[in-house]
Amino acid sequence: MDTNWLTDFLVLSKTGSFSQAAEERHITQSAFSRRIKALENWLGTDLFDRTSYPVKLTADGAAFHNTAQNILRELQLNRVEFQRRNASAAPDIRIAAATTLALSFVPEWLQQIKVACGDFSVSIDTYDFGEMIEMLADWKMDLVVLFHHPQVPTVLDPREFEFITLGKDIMHLCTALNEKGEPAYDINNPPRDGLEYVGYGLTGYFSRIEDLIFSRMTAQDPKFVCAAQSGTCEFMKKLAIYEQKMLWLPACSAYDSVRSGEIALADNRKYDTELDIWVCKKREVKSPLVQSIWSHLQSDPCTGHLERFKLA
Repeated sequence: MDTNWLTDFLVLSKTGSFSQAAEERHITQSAFSRRIKALENWLGTDLFDRTSYPVKLTADGAAFHNTAQNILRELQLNRVEFQRRNASAAPDIRIAAATTLALSFVPEWLQQIKVACGDFSVSIDTYDFGEMIEMLADWKMDLVVLFHHPQVPTVLDPREFEFITLGKDIMHLCTALNEKGEPAYDINNPPRDGLEYVGYGLTGYFSRIEDLIFSRMTAQDPKFVCAAQSGTCEFMKKLAIYEQKMLWLPACSAYDSVRSGEIALADNRKYDTELDIWVCKKREVKSPLVQSIWSHLQSDPCTGHLERFKLA
């Protein structure tokens, strides 16, 4: 059982609206609804009467309300006490990053920041898009580094969060190579039964980028057939190479594999799309170190190393 479900439950019981509660929790309404249902499944009972609007607590939901409040209160009291005891061991700054960026972009970016702002200890963790935003909103992270596309909006409220565009990346359509070392697929001469590709899982941000790319296609474009799905670029890349499929990859993930001859860019840039790389924080951050880093990034994003990832 995820304790975030308890907070979701209390917010929904307060608002009576799935859409409003999801907005307060900084996640999509569909993801919020799944989490409420997961809590109900875990408890083995319905907590809300969904036949009315605003939604109301069932008898079991009303009985559980005080329990949820007490659990969260006790957890918070313990957390504060443990953090007080272990403050000396805590990192100076906590960063969450998309897995692809954590593996390729973030290490050198951090080194450039340290040269400018001085040395500091850091913890870096990877999560999916929704989890990163939620952890930032809950003060569990100081900075979040993620991809962004202007036509695939985030749930970041500009009144609560601010961001800096660090640089650009390209989401490339790539193809694995066949036994002869040639591209497994020719985008300009596709097979009759379609181009098989490895797609992104339904809950990830890149799945929405894929949807955007497909929405731009017309009847004149080749047919794409999803052969498998995953939420992780590195696993998808291995799977595509092994099974000789196509896939979309940001340049920072594709670069090493293209240079080593494991995959190739599709011979048509029409199916690529540009991405922003964002760093985000809460507006009211009080940490002098975070404020110093943020001030520096506003004038120098420390992204000179992005140039070497360019493939086309």
